[in-house]
Amino acid sequence: MSLPIVAQLWINGSPRPSQTGRTYDVVNSGSQAVVGRAASASSEDVLAAIEAADAAQPAWEALRETHKRDIFLKAAELIQTPKYAERIVHAVQTETAAHINWAGFEGMATVGQFRGAATNAMNLRGETMPTQLFEGGTVVIEKRPWGTVFAISPFNSPVNLAARAVVIPLACGNTVVMKSSEVSPRCAEIVVEVLHEAGLPNGVLNLLHVAKEDSPQIVAEIIGHKRIRHINFTGSDRVGKILATEAAKYLKPCVLELGGKSAVVVLDDANVEEAARSIVYGGMFNSGQICMSSERIIVQRGVSKALIAALTTIAQKIHAGTQPSSHIAPLFSSASASNVVSLLSDARTRGAEVLVGDVSHNGAVVQPHILLGVEPGWPLWEKETFGPVFAIKIADTEDELVDLANQTNYSLVGTVWTRDVEKGMKIARRLYAGQVQVNGPSFYPEEGVCVHGLGGATGYGRFDIEHFTRPRAIIVMPTGLQLPLVGNL
Repeated sequence: MSLPIVAQLWINGSPRPSQTGRTYDVVNSGSQAVVGRAASASSEDVLAAIEAADAAQPAWEALRETHKRDIFLKAAELIQTPKYAERIVHAVQTETAAHINWAGFEGMATVGQFRGAATNAMNLRGETMPTQLFEGGTVVIEKRPWGTVFAISPFNSPVNLAARAVVIPLACGNTVVMKSSEVSPRCAEIVVEVLHEAGLPNGVLNLLHVAKEDSPQIVAEIIGHKRIRHINFTGSDRVGKILATEAAKYLKPCVLELGGKSAVVVLDDANVEEAARSIVYGGMFNSGQICMSSERIIVQRGVSKALIAALTTIAQKIHAGTQPSSHIAPLFSSASASNVVSLLSDARTRGAEVLVGDVSHNGAVVQPHILLGVEPGWPLWEKETFGPVFAIKIADTEDELVDLANQTNYSLVGTVWTRDVEKGMKIARRLYAGQVQVNGPSFYPEEGVCVHGLGGATGYGRFDIEHFTRPRAIIVMPTGLQLPLVGNL
């Protein structure tokens, strides 16, 4: 018996199958079972979605900010009801094999996205000033939307980050065509459905699912369409480079939130037990599949033995698997697990000591790993693992700690542990990262603070008003201007 299509395209306010009737299977990485099917968008569906968004954009931009705000607040209210809260947990666990604690986080975080969009909708402030070349005129600078935005959402936080991909552009008056991760189409569909139930007008938000083998062609078609003005993507730096290259063909701007390789700097005077708990949480929550995960632990020699003992004690108690008793879930695919183990095996071959873990995987399941003595330049130091893994490096001086922390092409998040907060602040300022926590976990999404990198493999741009609007000037000229050339004619 065939499975029903559980994830449909949304075009011009209505769910629908692909115009070709094509679907693809959605597979749970833990059980390897087919858990659903999704409509796979064709080139005809792409055109329909872009045309719907383009037609809806002028009216959406003109809609009062208070009306937009109310839609987002209503969505925040709706998504907390059992109708949506239970569907989120089920969809996240079913499609991505996530642990229940992460699936529960998804709903709460998405509420924050909708509330933040409501705030942003009310903060589209421009400015006015008198003209300088001629007296008596007025310059009005408005923050105006780009138009139609193409958004690509990831699998690892499939509801929360699908919401972020669309609500900030929407709050700024843009319309959106979103492509879901092929791993989690139902999760993205929940975001679209709740926004429409909250009153979002038809055509303002359109959703496409695309089979993995079709994505390169379909994504290139979308980016190349003349009505697509802006692109945002959350995902790997490998794919981010491909998208940035494609967008560059048309000189289209992008917001790219890509990978992370967060450094945790632990000074001799740190609270070891508290630091160890935060490091393990920051490195292994959601099985390490978070761009803000702790991956490199750089510890001062005086406290290194105590910290290593505390870290190994905690990590050895954490079990990955598909059983209800497991603490963390499988990774999103067996291919991802194989990549993690390849990085671990390479580091062991180069001389790193494996303190926790067996350098193997069972399908998509990777147990927690801690390695000591990983060096800059090694793949495990340089590449994001996206698994429950971190590497430890011991150093002597504060300058050495900072230098090691900054030896990376990533720039998203960092962490400093010390009982001396003033010293912690000074070191935090020296870390090349968009956000640094002092005495806290690397994974800390403070509401109202836009986590962003500083370039490199972490990408560029931010999910905020500045990056989804552009200033446009209207100059009201004074009458009776005395102009050169024609002034005496």
